Amino acid sequence: MRTMKKWIYCLLVVFLAACSNEIPEQQPAKRSGRTVLAYLISNNQAGSLDTYLQNNVVDMYEALGNMKESCTLLVYYRPYTGDEPLGYPTLMSFYADGRGNINGSAALTGTNLTFSAICQVAEKKQYTMSGQIATDPTVMEEVFKDMQAVAPSESYGVIFGSHGTGWMKGNSVRTKAFGDDNGYHINIPDLANVLKNSFTDKLDFVLFDACMMGTAEVCYELKEVTSHCVASVMETPVYGFPYAQILPYLYVDNVDYSTVCHEFISFNKTKDLWGTCAAVDCSQMENLAEAVKSKLTEWEDALPSVSMENVQQYGVGSYRYFSYDVLDFFRELGRKSGVADTDLNTEIASVQTALNQAVVAKECLAGPEYEFDGLTIDDTRFCGIGMYIPEAYNPYVTSKTSWNTYYESSIAWYRAAGWDTLN
Repeated sequence: MRTMKKWIYCLLVVFLAACSNEIPEQQPAKRSGRTVLAYLISNNQAGSLDTYLQNNVVDMYEALGNMKESCTLLVYYRPYTGDEPLGYPTLMSFYADGRGNINGSAALTGTNLTFSAICQVAEKKQYTMSGQIATDPTVMEEVFKDMQAVAPSESYGVIFGSHGTGWMKGNSVRTKAFGDDNGYHINIPDLANVLKNSFTDKLDFVLFDACMMGTAEVCYELKEVTSHCVASVMETPVYGFPYAQILPYLYVDNVDYSTVCHEFISFNKTKDLWGTCAAVDCSQMENLAEAVKSKLTEWEDALPSVSMENVQQYGVGSYRYFSYDVLDFFRELGRKSGVADTDLNTEIASVQTALNQAVVAKECLAGPEYEFDGLTIDDTRFCGIGMYIPEAYNPYVTSKTSWNTYYESSIAWYRAAGWDTLN
């Protein structure tokens, strides 16, 4: 009898093994080669983003639950002190198996899909050191090293979510480069150093879910640490990017940046908001700087006569005139150099070509219907990326002493684009 039972057991094992290939859901899910990291700072003085960033995490989690391949998302969340449900800065890990499960359980859906519930199911590491600031370079490097230890990966892409004001120095609540952790910020050159020190290889992308980060100055600073930079050159609505729609695209080997930009702009349009979005190939920023420098040198004599009010600019309020459209600036400079409109495209072709190589995707909401705080975008004058025009050639910023001093002393684009060589 014992021999008979053993024979039946062996036959059953063989039968199940033979049938296993016929059950699709038992097949190993395809694994993505990229891990997405999100660094979100909600402990804000300059207008709380806490609710919106929590909603962003919910959308990211929802996207993971619908993925058809296995993938990993790590979220560092800096809440307000004592804020429920986290209380402390926390690194949360999520592993999706491509079959509707996250961290080994069926993904939350419907009314169960809340930020609090997501925090409960996340694998977590809390950072409880008193006074730890999320924009401190030492803290950022520690977190990024922890992320890589938790989730070794072929490559990484990083989402930064908080307040932002591009290249400007973070020396007060009203003037911040990236991030706002109780009024503390990190300057873009320092952020570039953090990423350089934290990762052995270049990131596949850096996506800034923050205002005014889509400038030549920012992309140039990051050219050694990331392949691509996705950002808006103007203010970003508080809702941020629609992660339920775009997150799956960020795991694809060759990211479809046009779709990422389109989804962001379409989302803003449905909410009757405003917006610009562009993706920049940072490896092309040196070529763009050389093209800009060449034209600035060629048309230097006309610089003092440029009418800056005729150039598309992207700032509002106290940040008005912080960034101008690169190509539109050279159109105006060409006209002041005596170039006829019929010849203008030919004369600025070198800048246009460099921009075509650098800006791989762009989209905007244009016209008075999508005006924001007095700023209207003309899509025929939107090249996807902006740059600052220093005080020597821009009467609107002659009173911005802190801007100009920092720009000339610390921002690499200032020299790369040749502003320092002009008389």
